[in-house]
Amino acid sequence: MHDVYMDGTDVGDVCVPAEEVDEVNITQLIIREFKSIKWPASRLVVQPPGGKTLVNFETNFYTLDNAAITQVRTIAQQGVSIRAVPTSYTFQFGDGSSTTTASPGRPHPDLDVTHVYTQKATVAVSLDTTYTGEYRIGDGDWVAIPETLTVAGAASDLQIVEALPQLVLR
Repeated sequence: MHDVYMDGTDVGDVCVPAEEVDEVNITQLIIREFKSIKWPASRLVVQPPGGKTLVNFETNFYTLDNAAITQVRTIAQQGVSIRAVPTSYTFQFGDGSSTTTASPGRPHPDLDVTHVYTQKATVAVSLDTTYTGEYRIGDGDWVAIPETLTVAGAASDLQIVEALPQLVLR
């Protein structure tokens, strides 16, 4: 008697002679599960806050979402922990340029990921996070998953404005 799984869900049982059953490749099932989990997108923080920045001014980008995330699943009747570790971040600046870094950036004053806009515009900025995976069966050792997964972040508008000096008489 063997369990029948469809998309990770037990949908029934079937009786198959032992000589006709292929050995389950649990690693392939775990990789498929790693890819199917809805890992979270990183929340992009832009400084200065408020959705506006200045032309020719260093605009700072970062995320605080940089911790590993673990999900526990039952795969082939085994308790499996699957961990996603953020390993790279692609900051999309909305003007056709981007940068990919291992750093999640840092808040002011420790500027790490910055971009200078050269003209007035409204752009859509976003952050994509690439996760590497690891798994362990029960309390076993962590094993690297040989594939990565990139989660695209939602775009948000950033208005680039120009500050013009004005002489004020008092």
